[in-house]
Amino acid sequence: MYIEDLEEAVTEIGSLKSVEDTIIRHENSLDAKRVLVGAGARVLFYPTLLYNVFRNMIQAEFRWWDEVDEYILLGAVPFPKDVPRLKQLGVQGVITLNEPYETLVPTALYKAHDIDHLVIPTRDYLFAPSFSDICRAVDFIHSKCTFS
Repeated sequence: MYIEDLEEAVTEIGSLKSVEDTIIRHENSLDAKRVLVGAGARVLFYPTLLYNVFRNMIQAEFRWWDEVDEYILLGAVPFPKDVPRLKQLGVQGVITLNEPYETLVPTALYKAHDIDHLVIPTRDYLFAPSFSDICRAVDFIHSKCTFS
């Protein structure tokens, strides 16, 4: 009986080790994917930005940002020249869901126009903000809006 219990324990430990190895391989795979996607996103950022600027100039139906409702604009990365226009539109806060190299407007410029700025670094393509970051963004939006 003792030997059988010992064999069972060794089998369980072996399977736990296998699960640990699988988790570690999966985490390493995700890390490799994150690095690869990050490198690709960096390479593609300026060409796609240039493409979208050009497209915005020639296509009437292509807009840089859209009004989701009376309180929220949703759109592409703003340029420094856009900040006064955002203020004129009544924007009180901007949430940036970009990597640092994609952020074209420094927080100080938003502050100079009395616009609060929340930065949530987010990698393009295969990754999304965490649940806690989404909650932070929603709280930020609610703090800026005066809902009737």
